[in-house]
Amino acid sequence: MTNTYTLRAGDVVEYAGQPCRVIRVSESAAVVAVIQKPRTIKPRFGKPVTIQPAPKHAWISPNSEIPILNR
Repeated sequence: MTNTYTLRAGDVVEYAGQPCRVIRVSESAAVVAVIQKPRTIKPRFGKPVTIQPAPKHAWISPNSEIPILNR
């Protein structure tokens, strides 16, 4: 069940078409960690290596009406 309430740190919300975790919430903004796709790098001599980049941070309104997937 999805609910729209005020965001809290630790919530899992649907943002950018994927589930993302809310890192911190203040009066003016909420920080959401958006997961990036893994990248495959092929070195000149060797096997391909897959790297998982660190999540990007997005700042949204703490009163945004986005679906909360898990509290």
